[in-house]
Amino acid sequence: MDSLSQKLVRDGWTADSHLNDRIIELVSSDNIRENLRELSKEPHIAGSPRDEALAMMLQQRFLDAGFTTSRLVSYNVLLSLPDPNNPNLITITNSAGDIIFTSHYKEEPLQEGDDDPNFVHAFNAYTPAADVETNNGEGLVYANYGRVEDFDKLEELGINVTGTIVIARYGKIFRGNKLQHAQERGALGVILFSDPEDVAGEGVEPSKVYPNSFWLPGSGMQRGTTKMENGDPLTPEWPSTENAYRLNISEAKLPKIPCQPIGYDDARVILKLMDSTVPTPEEWKGGLTDVAYRLGPQLLSQYSGHKLRLSTHNSNKVFKSYNVIATIRGSVEPDRYVLIGNHRDAWGYGAVDPSSGTAQLLETARVLGQLLKEGWQPRRTLVFCSWGAEEHGLIGSVEWAEEHMSKLQERAVVYVNTDTCVSGPNFQANGSPMLWGPVNMLTKLVPGVVEGATLYDEWAAYYWIKSNASAPEMGTLGSGSDFAPFSFYLGIPSLDYWFKIDTNKYNISSYPSYHTGYETFYMVATNIDPQFKIHQGCSRLAALTLRHFSDSALLPYSLNDFPKAAKEALETVKKNNKDGKTLVEIYDKFPILEEAVGNFKAATEIFTRQVEDQRDKLEPLQLRALNDQLMKLEQVFVLPTGLPGRPMERHAVFAPSQFDSYSGSGFPGITDLLYQMKHQEGEELAATQKKLRRHISDLTIVFQAASSFMREFEFI
Repeated sequence: MDSLSQKLVRDGWTADSHLNDRIIELVSSDNIRENLRELSKEPHIAGSPRDEALAMMLQQRFLDAGFTTSRLVSYNVLLSLPDPNNPNLITITNSAGDIIFTSHYKEEPLQEGDDDPNFVHAFNAYTPAADVETNNGEGLVYANYGRVEDFDKLEELGINVTGTIVIARYGKIFRGNKLQHAQERGALGVILFSDPEDVAGEGVEPSKVYPNSFWLPGSGMQRGTTKMENGDPLTPEWPSTENAYRLNISEAKLPKIPCQPIGYDDARVILKLMDSTVPTPEEWKGGLTDVAYRLGPQLLSQYSGHKLRLSTHNSNKVFKSYNVIATIRGSVEPDRYVLIGNHRDAWGYGAVDPSSGTAQLLETARVLGQLLKEGWQPRRTLVFCSWGAEEHGLIGSVEWAEEHMSKLQERAVVYVNTDTCVSGPNFQANGSPMLWGPVNMLTKLVPGVVEGATLYDEWAAYYWIKSNASAPEMGTLGSGSDFAPFSFYLGIPSLDYWFKIDTNKYNISSYPSYHTGYETFYMVATNIDPQFKIHQGCSRLAALTLRHFSDSALLPYSLNDFPKAAKEALETVKKNNKDGKTLVEIYDKFPILEEAVGNFKAATEIFTRQVEDQRDKLEPLQLRALNDQLMKLEQVFVLPTGLPGRPMERHAVFAPSQFDSYSGSGFPGITDLLYQMKHQEGEELAATQKKLRRHISDLTIVFQAASSFMREFEFI
């Protein structure tokens, strides 16, 4: 083999393994600390001057690190903001019409630096400006977490939410789903609050919450978007470029009823007014020890003349929002992209979400830049992405993915997402099953961030305590971050990892200060990661992941994990539906889908064995062809028109549930249609059954195509 051919098939990951030790050595916790201090010193909501200034800072930092290119990429997109001069309020009036309660619209400052004049007032993005009110002594309903099953339970108990204002706890599912469920049931508006059970697990006394711990004080309010579709709402399925056609705002798919977040101190006042003729389910009672959590819709008799009013003043406006896209050109395959991304915008200071990830991203860029200075060149092109307007609904990443769809589907190897690097000490990773094997291997190279010898040891120990699992467990992706357009829309193998709160110790959905005014540098540096050792572990893993996928001659996917996970997901669907009898009753050809999934698993195993047999004998063109076959496999499962009723979720096998956008779901098209059928009858039921038969047929064809895709190149 001549020298050029040797260069083309050289495996840099193995040959230059000493670079892994150099990466571990170079990543500095002190650098990450200072990155985070700078990033989180001021609020930087999307579209603000501070957000733009940070975009320019990142652009320059990538250039300073020695990157080949670093560009600002802008889009004009519809963002939602509250009125800074007319805050959203919840008020309660007595029978005389006197206001006896007014909600807070910003947090109480508890630590130096907590109060900034540019900090956005509490609001839920894209909910309309509106003014709704209950009747005297009635019209307020408590709906637990606002899940479908919670509204079903209210209906079962004889409580109708039509024409009422719903109050519900944050947690368990995406806030937009909570609002959607209430809207579909005819509610006038929604109030969301963070319950102490979820955010103040050791008590609500000042000594037990921020700034003395990571738990949330009573005035903490979780901001966040409620829009159900990702991307710019005025340019669905197309990039919001300068001259793009835009919908009228009235045509956009935005919430129709108001929604406002409050803290648990304010929620206590409201919940104490409520009464009910039916008992509250025990599991619906939260952590406010002096509150009965009555369901409503009536108020206690002594408050029979009271009214609750929800008044919001949000508005929508087009802003210019920036992505920063920076590259290190590959030396052998510059047209193959290994991408890493993290969003930059935050609802406030964003010291955890997203700046813990951005602080890591900058340090990872510096470390790889140092390797460049020392003579290293990646085989494939590295692409660093700082996304804009993620918090408003993944806008920056979606618009960029829509604009570059053809190029990305042709050239992207993997997308790595590090939205929130650190909110606690325990490592968690979700992603395409094709990436499960590499993550397991790479975590064995990273020193532990708490007490274990390696990150893998700590990860395995966590899952042993959690579920007696002999090895760490990875899951598939839900939504809620910038991997969504890459995985669910484009079919690019994607990975999302972070360090989170120990859920073996604390049974909570997210870190308590999430999207509140207490998500500060002080919180992180004092209560979450004082030594910044966890952040350091996140950066080490990111740098090693990028090098693994950029320098390996043969792309290092764990190919067999994909059909295995698909088969297990289908078995779960069957188990939840009378062992598949329900599906066979609706469509007698369902067993053909099972057969197709099994055939795909067998074809993949054969293909993998053939690749292993050839690994050390591959000529350059054979290697290139094999890599193309591997990196494009998931695209076989991209449905051109998307899942039923969801054009932006096109991955047929692994995508979010329609009823909880945060959670991943296997065969979501089947499970969502089956769920819809539970609430239907007559012609509506027949129409959904027809959709299900068509979808099962589509899935069968897709899996048959995937088996064919795994055959030798010359077969079509």
